[in-house]
Amino acid sequence: MIRKVSVLIVSYNVKEYVAHAIDSLMQSSIDNLEIVVVDNHSFDGTVDHIKNSYPDVNIISNKENVGFGKAVNQAANVANGDYFLILNPDTVVQENTIDILLKYLEQNDKVGMVGPKILNSDGTLQAACKRSFPTLKVAVPKLLGLDKLFPKSKWAGKYNLSYLDPDQVSPVDAISGSCMFIRKELFHDLNGFDEHFFMFGEDLDICFRIWQSGNEVHYVPKTQIVHYQGESVKSAPFDSINAFYNAMILFADKHFSTSQGFLTKWAIRFGISIRKFMTVIGELRSQILSVFFDAVVVLGAFMIAIPFKFDHFEPIVMSNGLVPVVYILFWIVVGALFQLYSRYILSYTRAILSSLTGFFLAVAFTYFFKQYAFSRLVIILATAIITLFIPGWRVLVHYLMSRGFLRPIKEKHNILFTRKTLIIGSDGEGTRIANHILKRFDTGLDIVGFVDSHPRQDYLPVPFLGSLTDLQGIVNTHSIRELIFSNTAFSNKEILNIMDTTKAMRLTYRMVPRHQDILLGKASIEEIGEYSFVNIEYTLFNRLHGITKRIFDTFIATILLILFSPIILLRSLGSLPKKVEFWGQDNSRFYGRIFNSKNGFLHNLPLLWSIITGKMSLVGSSLISTNEKDPELICMPGLTGLERLRNVKFTEQDRRLLDHYYVQNQSLSFDIEIIVKTVFT
Repeated sequence: MIRKVSVLIVSYNVKEYVAHAIDSLMQSSIDNLEIVVVDNHSFDGTVDHIKNSYPDVNIISNKENVGFGKAVNQAANVANGDYFLILNPDTVVQENTIDILLKYLEQNDKVGMVGPKILNSDGTLQAACKRSFPTLKVAVPKLLGLDKLFPKSKWAGKYNLSYLDPDQVSPVDAISGSCMFIRKELFHDLNGFDEHFFMFGEDLDICFRIWQSGNEVHYVPKTQIVHYQGESVKSAPFDSINAFYNAMILFADKHFSTSQGFLTKWAIRFGISIRKFMTVIGELRSQILSVFFDAVVVLGAFMIAIPFKFDHFEPIVMSNGLVPVVYILFWIVVGALFQLYSRYILSYTRAILSSLTGFFLAVAFTYFFKQYAFSRLVIILATAIITLFIPGWRVLVHYLMSRGFLRPIKEKHNILFTRKTLIIGSDGEGTRIANHILKRFDTGLDIVGFVDSHPRQDYLPVPFLGSLTDLQGIVNTHSIRELIFSNTAFSNKEILNIMDTTKAMRLTYRMVPRHQDILLGKASIEEIGEYSFVNIEYTLFNRLHGITKRIFDTFIATILLILFSPIILLRSLGSLPKKVEFWGQDNSRFYGRIFNSKNGFLHNLPLLWSIITGKMSLVGSSLISTNEKDPELICMPGLTGLERLRNVKFTEQDRRLLDHYYVQNQSLSFDIEIIVKTVFT
């Protein structure tokens, strides 16, 4: 039987995304849907995964990356449908998308190709879903950035037709190549995509040829999809920006007159130069800003400290401005040595160590260069301010990122500043997702609760906060930054509608492909299932880390023991602390004392002595008495640890995984984060 619609997908190292796209297609309301996937020589196991998981999908495996257009033509040559849906692998379609686009073409004979409304992963409109051909008149406002300043202007906003109502059906020059619905007969009459376009530009080219053939291209926002733009480009072995602009030049050569093509190509080449310059600046922006902020802190510190000793800023005047410039350079150079302006831009622990090191170097410098040794009081006071504010602005940035005011960056771990998250859907899949994330500490997510039409499970690991109709109020009340959707609780159409109605709230949206332990979001795939540890160095077993941890434990425990010794003595007058045997590291045992008290802090106070004597640590594994089975701890038990940060029941296997994660990531800053989080939890 001839299939009515064939979906043509080209994949390149996007295994998780293409699987999610196929899942969404299989929920389509249309019958007899054929899916053809052409894999352009992926190295992430895409072909085997599709063959094993989706046996009904027709997959073609290329021996090399032949480009997007040529791969689509390959799929079209074997497809049996009367209509083709050319779809990117990093998309999610609504259940009714194909049906709506099909009916629109059947009802409009003059229309040759249609495309839906396309949303970004944050729910905003993807501008490329409706656009004009890149003539000189259209390209210049775009290159000058005038389209962003005047989006409603028909002249400035011509490139992406930003002046059009995004919810109104319109004839347009071109639609996005991420989702194109076309008649099979027309596609073959046009000889498919022009294979001279390797990637980018082939969608504009075929739209241009459709108009030349007497057919029209329409934008049809009666249905919508999500497009995680640019996923295939990430692992592409070429410069995607150059590839895009070269495709525009090829398009101008092919379709414009000599004079018009020359001017357009000149404008495009000018755009390439500007774009490359802005890209370099963008890549260095974080480094430039961090150096600037640190320099401002050092300058401000000395401007505050100098008047405490001198009038009229005498050291600055007498040194002809070299003070505090010399000291700014000191702290910047030391910060660079601590990689504060490269790998660890937002590390507040390294910022503290860098600031203190800068102080000692400044003191040594003034010993040899007397002309700069104007006052130890000024140096000490300035250092105190620097040590407070150089790490301080980094802590503030982490806080702002966790609240959604700044774009988050990828962190190795994020214990202190987590992003508050809702699970949308309280069914079995939603609770499975929540349970996985609650036992993970490397996602940077704090699951606050569930939102659904009604509670669907008798037991939920976190509270049920309310109905979908109250979603916006719940987001505002709980300062929510991310939504994770259960795909079994809601249809793709419902999920996309939620994204569309909340797009103004600057949320991050994530989806979990059915029965998988990964979170799909813009530019990220995060594992949320079991931990994997292969060829990993355990930093806790590094001698330097071990020594640093021991010094920190002894110092803090001694101070706490001195501070709270009156409480311990008064409490001991009633009853002496009970002697209990606990499991230690590597099957060892040790005795510690605890009070019989419901107050956890008072209960554990006597254990500070066990920390001082080196039997346990401030931060470590679970503290388990020998009445229970030997947990085979790979690190010392601690007063607190990862397990105590969440009110979740951890199994023995969970504890072992947490121990492995801790010893892999242990550092002084990580310990401090866990302690602070414990206090506030």
